[in-house]
Amino acid sequence: MISLKSLITEDIKKISLQQALDNKFFGPVYHGTSQENLGKIDKEGFKIIKGLYGTSGMAQGYRSSPYYDNIPPPIHHLGFGIYFTTVKSIAKQFAGDTTKNMRVYFLDVPVVESINFGAPRTMMQWWIENGYDPKLAVQGECGRYHATVKLTEHLKEKYDAVWFKGKGIHRLLDGDQICVYNPDNVYVMDKSLIKPGEVGSKVTAKIDIDPYNNGIIQVPKGTVGIITNKKIPNEYQKWAEGSNYIYNVKFKQGGHQYNLLDKHIEPYVKK
Repeated sequence: MISLKSLITEDIKKISLQQALDNKFFGPVYHGTSQENLGKIDKEGFKIIKGLYGTSGMAQGYRSSPYYDNIPPPIHHLGFGIYFTTVKSIAKQFAGDTTKNMRVYFLDVPVVESINFGAPRTMMQWWIENGYDPKLAVQGECGRYHATVKLTEHLKEKYDAVWFKGKGIHRLLDGDQICVYNPDNVYVMDKSLIKPGEVGSKVTAKIDIDPYNNGIIQVPKGTVGIITNKKIPNEYQKWAEGSNYIYNVKFKQGGHQYNLLDKHIEPYVKK
């Protein structure tokens, strides 16, 4: 396990892809927002904003209209928190249909609740079971605000994050989204932290790679690639004896190659 304390810079924490994988963080995830907001996040970190729908910082969310049984929904689908998605195309929509400067994040959220409701009745039942007060919610926008706060506090006590998968024949409700209730649990991936031999780093083929041993070389010696996965061989993988790791590598020529060993690749050195 890699210590992350040294990676804290100002109000936002940075992490390499390998460190995120070693620590079994949730991700990668994306946050769709404007370029202006992205600049603020980079400088100040994430802030959880609470307020009435339509006020400053609350442009997204549910309007106050009957959702089920004449009860309006919470202001935000999973309460007040920081929203991410595992689907880059969804983040793109919330970023003004662009991926320019879009960051990759990982979440330190050991306790995650996963839900995938599509019916308003089932969703409303889940909200109420998790602290949403329907008697407050029907008392105008202020009541709905306080009901959403109660929902948030209940979820925050039980979970580090809630992941609404939004999967079905069609995209359900707002689609894939995960809400995090503590900004300290958010890390941004920083490519400059990648070390040689880690996932995300460049490598070179040491030898001609013939994955099927049929005399057909798919990756010529010297071809550059990027490590996409790295693991320690287990006791049953006798074919990997003598290698510290087993790698998956995406090469510029030859495509994705799996189950490569130390003898196949070496760290890339810029000439």
